[in-house]
Amino acid sequence: MKPDVITIEWTAEQGFRVQWRRLAAEQLFIGLAPAQVYPLVPQLFSLCGHAQALAARLALEAAAGFPRPASVEDIDILTLEAVRDTLRKVLLDWSLAFDGTPAPQAQLAQWRDAQTLPAMAALAEERVFGMAPATWLSLGLNGWLDWLGAPHSGVARWLNSLRAAETGCLLLPVLDAANLAQLSATWFDAPLPEWRGMPCEVGALSREAETLAPLLYGGQLARARLLARLLQLARWLNGARLSVETCGCGEGALARVDTARGPLLHYAALDGAGRIAHYRIQPPTAWHCHPHGVIVNTLNARRDAPEAEWRRQVALIDPCIAYEMRLQPRHRFHPG
Repeated sequence: MKPDVITIEWTAEQGFRVQWRRLAAEQLFIGLAPAQVYPLVPQLFSLCGHAQALAARLALEAAAGFPRPASVEDIDILTLEAVRDTLRKVLLDWSLAFDGTPAPQAQLAQWRDAQTLPAMAALAEERVFGMAPATWLSLGLNGWLDWLGAPHSGVARWLNSLRAAETGCLLLPVLDAANLAQLSATWFDAPLPEWRGMPCEVGALSREAETLAPLLYGGQLARARLLARLLQLARWLNGARLSVETCGCGEGALARVDTARGPLLHYAALDGAGRIAHYRIQPPTAWHCHPHGVIVNTLNARRDAPEAEWRRQVALIDPCIAYEMRLQPRHRFHPG
């Protein structure tokens, strides 16, 4: 198994298994002063680079005894990063996953050129919603379901094609300061995260669970998962912003920075000389890769589905790390 590549294996005997031998790049920080870490973070983490840098700064400043809130500018940049990442996922990755063909070059060029929120809102209106994001938001659940029934875009067509029934797993509650205070430093040393002993689904679906409750109760988790990403995108383009929390944790401090895929957690503790003694990062994808987490549960509920459906489901869950699928042939030829 390649380091930092998620391996999804399927065999007729065992079903699906997920493995991720994560490279804990943050261990390079041990023994360094915080000022030495800040320039390293964007070099080590290209995806969600601003979120990673912000979480590191907030955690280290709090660990040093000087907690500071994120600035309005920080949160605006964080949200811009999430919008851009979500648009890339919708316009480029899902086009390949659902239609089997790469996105048109013109669409790729539009995404590259959209660098501001107004430009991204115009792109989303044209390519995603078929109307202004604020107008789409105002439709409500019944309106969104009507939108699915009379597709205005490729995204709506994809949503309408998804199979309805599936199993899932517990949705992670919003990790506010009160919830974060329940965590201990040793929680971060576990191979994979759990909340109260259970693997969880994180990200847009957990944040939009109340709005999409009828779909969740009806077993339409795949539709709810994709629709949640669209809801988050529309909300951000309409003025909502991602949230950030910092709190003490054990002998150090913990920062939670929300991203498009879910909460990014950084834990830091300093020694007596002010250098880093302990550092852990828990990305959203760590939750996805739990042996009983959302990837395994979702795919095992579709063991009889075609391979293309499996790949679509993984694309919906959206791990932030490259993945490869190793699939045992379903039917083997036995010469007579």
